[in-house]
Amino acid sequence: METGGASRPLHVLLTGPPGIGKTTVCKKIASALEKKGSGFDGFYTEEVRDRNGSRIGFDIVEVKDPGRRLSLARLKSLTEAQKASKYQVGNYRVFLDNFEAVALPILDLDTDVLLVDEIGKMELFSKEFKKKVTDIFFGSSKKAFVIGTIPQIHKVPQQHAALFEKLHADKRIKILNVTHGNRNNLPEEITRYLLVA
Repeated sequence: METGGASRPLHVLLTGPPGIGKTTVCKKIASALEKKGSGFDGFYTEEVRDRNGSRIGFDIVEVKDPGRRLSLARLKSLTEAQKASKYQVGNYRVFLDNFEAVALPILDLDTDVLLVDEIGKMELFSKEFKKKVTDIFFGSSKKAFVIGTIPQIHKVPQQHAALFEKLHADKRIKILNVTHGNRNNLPEEITRYLLVA
């Protein structure tokens, strides 16, 4: 990853296979920004596991207040039929109201750095989220420096392909592939971008 020479990107997006550590990188960046006293906010999605260690779903968590978390998705087998969501990804039911209650107000905040983990299948069920994200990346308004996570390009849902192709094509957006080899160094390298004038 090159860090010298060019001026900083407008935004940084992390991609890579599930479980590689994208969310962990975001959390470490949040911790570093907090220590520096930088203005930041955002949310991340966190796996939820049962007592046996099996994944049963995901929560959406506020970066600044990790105690504020809501269920983003749960296994269909664990959700009652009367609470069934029409939004589903694989074996999971997605609770769109919960997601929007946390994510949408955060995207409207006036902050220097915005952590958005993630821009993926579950989150993009929200038309309002997709609209706000598109505006932040491509709109005329001068928004925050976004550090976000996205799926690998070959796993992008077809109905959202145009958005991700646009993200990949935009030279102002740096897309980094998270690997076992670079994930420990990425938080420091990305926070360094924020120091570039």
